[in-house]
Amino acid sequence: MLHQFGTASRLNRKGKCRQIGYIPECKPEVIYNPKVSTDLVMLSVKGLAEAFFGGIDRFLVDLFANSDKARVAEKRFQKLVHVLKKQKDNKIDS
Repeated sequence: MLHQFGTASRLNRKGKCRQIGYIPECKPEVIYNPKVSTDLVMLSVKGLAEAFFGGIDRFLVDLFANSDKARVAEKRFQKLVHVLKKQKDNKIDS
């Protein structure tokens, strides 16, 4: 949903992009049927999530296969936001 609580954007109204609809799960994961609508693409939420996390997995494998890139990444990963759990005794467990 967009700021106007609708699915059409300025780019969509100008014919510069398609609208995306989401389905919990479907095969194939991407459905486009110009006989139904030329500006609508339906995506499987499950398929999108699997593709996203699969891409992260492949990226990390490729990243750490290169020792120079791995060193740089390790330094940057230390600056990422970390979630810390507060214990009953007010100690922080990372």
